[in-house]
Amino acid sequence: MPIESKQLCNWRLLLIGVVVGCWGLAANPAGAQRIRLKDGRVLEGKVMNTSGVIDTIDDIADPEADPKRTAILVVNDKLRRTYVPKLHLAEFIDEAPEQTVRIKLWQNVAQGGGTVGSVGPSLGIEQFDKFGRRVYKMQTSSGPIAVVQGITELTHRYAKVESLLGPKRKIVWDMRLATSSIPRQTIREILDTAISKDKPEDRLQVVRFYLQGERYRDARQELDEIIRRFPAKQGLQAEARLLRQMGARRVLREIELRHGAGQHELVSRLLHSFPAEEVAGETLQQVRELSSKYERDQAQIEQVRDELRKSAAAISDTDNRRLIEPIITEIVSDLSHNTIDRLVPFAQLYDDDSLSAEQKSSLAITGWLLGAENAKQELPMAVSLLAVREAVLKYLREPMVHQRIVLLDSVRSLDGASVKNVAELIAHIVPPWEIPEEADQEHGAYELFAPGRTEHGDFRYLVQLPPEYDPYRHYPTILALNGAYNSPLQELDFWAGAQVRDAEGNVIGPRKGQAMRHGYITIAIDWQKPQQYEFEYSLREHEAVLTCLRDACRRFGVDTDRVFLTGHGIGGDATWDFAQSHPDMWAGAIPFVAQAQKYVPHYWENVEHVPLYFVAGELDGKKMARNATVLNKYLNKRFDTTIVEFLGRGHEPFHDEILRLFDWMGRHVRSGPPEQFTCNTMRPWDNYFWWLEGRGFKGPVFPQNWPQPGARPTEVQGRRWKQNTLSARCASEQTTIWLGPDLVDFSEPISITLNGRKISKARNLEPDLEVLLEDVRTRGDRLRPFWAKLEVP
Repeated sequence: MPIESKQLCNWRLLLIGVVVGCWGLAANPAGAQRIRLKDGRVLEGKVMNTSGVIDTIDDIADPEADPKRTAILVVNDKLRRTYVPKLHLAEFIDEAPEQTVRIKLWQNVAQGGGTVGSVGPSLGIEQFDKFGRRVYKMQTSSGPIAVVQGITELTHRYAKVESLLGPKRKIVWDMRLATSSIPRQTIREILDTAISKDKPEDRLQVVRFYLQGERYRDARQELDEIIRRFPAKQGLQAEARLLRQMGARRVLREIELRHGAGQHELVSRLLHSFPAEEVAGETLQQVRELSSKYERDQAQIEQVRDELRKSAAAISDTDNRRLIEPIITEIVSDLSHNTIDRLVPFAQLYDDDSLSAEQKSSLAITGWLLGAENAKQELPMAVSLLAVREAVLKYLREPMVHQRIVLLDSVRSLDGASVKNVAELIAHIVPPWEIPEEADQEHGAYELFAPGRTEHGDFRYLVQLPPEYDPYRHYPTILALNGAYNSPLQELDFWAGAQVRDAEGNVIGPRKGQAMRHGYITIAIDWQKPQQYEFEYSLREHEAVLTCLRDACRRFGVDTDRVFLTGHGIGGDATWDFAQSHPDMWAGAIPFVAQAQKYVPHYWENVEHVPLYFVAGELDGKKMARNATVLNKYLNKRFDTTIVEFLGRGHEPFHDEILRLFDWMGRHVRSGPPEQFTCNTMRPWDNYFWWLEGRGFKGPVFPQNWPQPGARPTEVQGRRWKQNTLSARCASEQTTIWLGPDLVDFSEPISITLNGRKISKARNLEPDLEVLLEDVRTRGDRLRPFWAKLEVP
């Protein structure tokens, strides 16, 4: 263990000794453990086995339960219950349980009254005052009520909130909130009121409370105040220095997070202002190394720019110099930390005297256009690829069919216009569609309208870009659907943070929420009809979501392998339905307070390859019981599913879970087509799964005709075998088989069997430029386009 780590560990132990000695704190409850899942997440709490999400406590805790009937793990951390498949467990982490600081607050708690059986949408929730009290207004079956609540226990993980005695009838209600969801200043005021300022031992409890929550700045400020007020207290100066070191390491972790999010200007500023005073050598060394790397990278960028100008200027042919001048200007202007890797071959060889200026310039241009691994030394090829790129961009922007035909012919006539090269070009271009000037809402926020193709018209959506957005970079993206009681703007605020406004309500600063920290594009779709209070499972709703996503992919640097679908309330219902209806599109789906209705129980097998993360409240009616059949199938079938149920909570947004959600999203990426899949379909528009598309399925079941007794879903199956062989079953009038390089090897014969019949024509399949360009133009996926298709009647 490094010296610094030992010091920090000793400091933790010292504070534990001080506080336990003074307060006699109890350790974590027996059975509290820490586990690591196979995706790397760490869960902490009491770990138990269960066979279902609504089993009784006795069923869950039974140590003699049949392992085959208890294939689910549930982890209770006193804030929420988290359910995961048992086979997703990687290991139990062998650590001594930490003794949690529990700060008790006296409140006049209601006892012996009626209990809260269900909590519907809130009508207003006040902020906690300095005594840890607030008023919670909610709608009930007998009308609106206001419940006075008070925090009775506070730990670094959760606040226990109970209902208090009021002038009317008693209501007994115990709910839990994540401490991280309570504003920092509110926490400080509550602690200042609850803890005596005259006893240093009491204040040390507050220090350790902050320490366990990794609130190092607050812990340091509290300890500094103790030192100031109690100068005779021995041994605290050294601990204050160690707290500063912990805070410095927290800053370093933030720098690393922002570095991974591509926020390089911010990282440079943070490194420049890093507090070096009383910071341990190990941390300072890491900071120096990262600072040196940024300096080297910036110096390399400047050097590459200079050498590229020299190489281009040294080209003897005047016409060639003129032809490449625009792309040289583009590269010099747009070269950055995000794109310097494209010019690695040029950077390695610009001082090689055996290469001509033409060859060096070509390495830079082709590397910029196709990526470093495809850089070439032939300048004529580089010049031709410039023409290819220009024609491809025009094609992707052109709305008229006859004009696209002309552009396609011009592309095919150019040297280097192979399907592979064009696919690489498309992956490395900036988004082909421009952002309308009138859409700009300042500070990276936009309001846009995606052009509809049916009688439903255009669809409005909002976008928030992360700090230092670079169109050359591909960003993970959150696609959010609001519920009946919130708006698209509020969904944007939930994920990206509220806009900073002045007293008149004018926006004066950027959002600073978690999507901004982690470098996510956030898209909120205005997908509902006016006065819509239920999800309708309709074509219009599907069209709204997919049209807006594809429009955004054409305008922004969306990483289509990291698109996460989410929604609240009926937006959560829609998220659940879309995840199952279009499983090939998502890196993961996050339904909040959703219900499994209509098609969801029939489509549950479709999400075998889609990670799901459900967030719900224990008191949100009977949703968990109604959803249990489907949720238990996911868990027992070992699907990548996480279900979180907050204790004592009802129908809420659950911002408490946002940190764990970003941890989960950061570990998931959409993979290529699975080796095999079986999906169910009942609606005509649920007709596309990875590489199989069907039209004209028998016996469709439309949502307006639901239910249809006796109706059964139609299965669509696909499988990839060895030796470039595919087999499929699709009971439709016409089937399209889409092929790409992550599914087949086009250099070898391709064998395809559909519904038990071998298709001999498949042996002649070759990549088709028109298929590639049309697929990118219509779906907007620049990272996984298809290269060929086979239509079978």
